[in-house]
Amino acid sequence: MDILVSEKKRNYVAAGLAAAGFCLFMVIFPQTAVYSAQKGISLWAQSVLPALLPFFICANFLNYIGIVRLVRPSLFPFAMSVLSGYPMGAKIIGDMRKANQISDREAKRLISFCSTSGPTFMIGAVGAGMLGSGAAGVLIAVAHYLGAILNGCVYSCFFRGQTKTRASAQVHKNKELLELFTEAILSAFKSLAIILAYIVLFMFLTDLMHMGGMFSWIPSPVLKAAAKGFFEMTVGCGALSECAGLSMPLKCILSTMVLSWGGLSIIGQSMSMLSGSGVRLPYFMLTKLTHSIFAGIIALLLSVCVL
Repeated sequence: MDILVSEKKRNYVAAGLAAAGFCLFMVIFPQTAVYSAQKGISLWAQSVLPALLPFFICANFLNYIGIVRLVRPSLFPFAMSVLSGYPMGAKIIGDMRKANQISDREAKRLISFCSTSGPTFMIGAVGAGMLGSGAAGVLIAVAHYLGAILNGCVYSCFFRGQTKTRASAQVHKNKELLELFTEAILSAFKSLAIILAYIVLFMFLTDLMHMGGMFSWIPSPVLKAAAKGFFEMTVGCGALSECAGLSMPLKCILSTMVLSWGGLSIIGQSMSMLSGSGVRLPYFMLTKLTHSIFAGIIALLLSVCVL
């Protein structure tokens, strides 16, 4: 118990120092802070909000009225994650665990394959927009989703035979449908506000790293793009698309790996949604790493046959 208390204190101290450091940097570099916030808010308002808000409201409402209980626990979060992208799968799994519809072990199993990017972003933004090829976007999306399914099969082996907690799930029977719909809307905006905060935070972090020349010591443009993708997948994919000496198959493979990893920004967003679910940060990062590896291998095999 004492060890757990001391570890918790260390985490609070580290978090406090990090927050104080960010505040200090914002005071020292106010123009960078404002510019980063403007970029993050613009990205959120133009892309994230319209793409995720309808799905968040729909998922919340279906969960509140109890429809989710009628389908397999793995089907709903995977389908919604595939349709809407990050961090929808993590949000649904977190909500299901809080409602006691699934166990901690089931939440760990589900997150191994229900944390995916959306097809619109991969095919439209990355494929057609950044790489200039819709076919490349389709290849990336197929490899990404097949990698997620393979990842889920691997991790499901560790949780085989575990019971699922579904009987105690609660449905809001005593509330009117309009009231439940209003709660679904409010919950959706709360989740989107969390996503906005993480976007602005990591925009500021990456801008500080650019300004401080932290990427300049990396000699290879490809490694530099991968380093950027480690923090934020959109920035990493954009940097990969600008690597002149990189062939299209390699751009697809590396972009697939970056998208499947998601970046620390997506991981932070997902962990906030998974709070109280029993899914720990090291485990979730491990699942994202293996997803990235599996998806990269599948993209390599597909690129040989297609591109």
